[in-house]
Amino acid sequence: MASSKRWLQRAAMLRLGSMATLLFVLVLSVFVAPAVIPPESGIGQVVEDVLISLILISGAIAVSDRRFAFIPLAMVAVVVMAVRWTGRFVQSEMTPEIRAAALLFALVMLGLVIGFKVFGTGTKVRDRLWGAVALYMLLGVIWAVAYELVNLRVPGAYTGIKGTSTGPAYQWIWVYFSFSTLTTVGYGDITPVARLARSLSNMEALIGQLYPAIVLARLVSLPAEDRRDDEDD
Repeated sequence: MASSKRWLQRAAMLRLGSMATLLFVLVLSVFVAPAVIPPESGIGQVVEDVLISLILISGAIAVSDRRFAFIPLAMVAVVVMAVRWTGRFVQSEMTPEIRAAALLFALVMLGLVIGFKVFGTGTKVRDRLWGAVALYMLLGVIWAVAYELVNLRVPGAYTGIKGTSTGPAYQWIWVYFSFSTLTTVGYGDITPVARLARSLSNMEALIGQLYPAIVLARLVSLPAEDRRDDEDD
């Protein structure tokens, strides 16, 4: 029993550390890497895939206590990482779209599972706080990939976007546009003009306004839930 308890404690610490790692990698992806690495460079594209792989790995470990979701999420993460890395060597017209679609699917799955941890029951406050911040940043990354996919499918869906010398616009450009939309800053240098692009932008701006209020309301309700649990015990 003692060894089993120690194993559970270590697993809990591993999950908490993975959630913190997920948040750290998201911060690197959104704020640090775009500022210090030239996006058009070969190393910049490799760093992008490395960060994406770390997001998927740390995210899968962070939700490993949700067995119903961990196994399919881990399998999807492995497939997506394989698609992302092989896409560097196997080039075709459909490769950017396949890479973006696969990543979008995996990130949405990860976001849903983290959402259950943040807003569901049975999660410690510390895990919930780390998860709430990570989920907010993950939403921005999810929409960035969605914008990229829309632009690949509908050329000219956005004004102010320029492609690179090697292909479509770099993904960190979409991260910038996504977070300026999520926070409703709206600098105006990039504008959605296609109907789908506008709908996605409106949806993200609405979520960016509602999410902090919903998280705050959920955190306020936690003490009452804890008291009810104590009474039931």
